[in-house]
Amino acid sequence: MKSLLIVTLMVTGALAVGMPSYSNFDSDGNGKITQKEFNLAQQKRMQEQANSGKMMRNANNAPQFSDIDTNNNGNIDKQEFQTHQANSRSKRGQGRNP
Repeated sequence: MKSLLIVTLMVTGALAVGMPSYSNFDSDGNGKITQKEFNLAQQKRMQEQANSGKMMRNANNAPQFSDIDTNNNGNIDKQEFQTHQANSRSKRGQGRNP
C-alpha cells in the first residue's frame, strides 16, 4: 500500500523535488496566475533557495511567463502550469542513464 501511495504522489507531482505547486504562484486563489503573481512567486522562490545555500547556477534558465502562458491570454491556468511542469520533468530526465 505504501508503494502505491508513493507512486501516486510521484505521478501527481506531489513529491517532485524542487517543483512548485500551482498554489505557490496563484496567490489570490482565483484560478489564474497573473504576470505579477508569477514574478513575485518566482522571486520569492529564488530568494528562498539562495537563503538555503543552494547554488543558483541555472537562474538565467528560469521559465518566463510567456513560456508557460501558451494561449497568450495574459494568465496561466492550471492546465498550462501542469503541462509546463510535465515538460520540465521530461526534459530533466533526458540524457540520464537508467
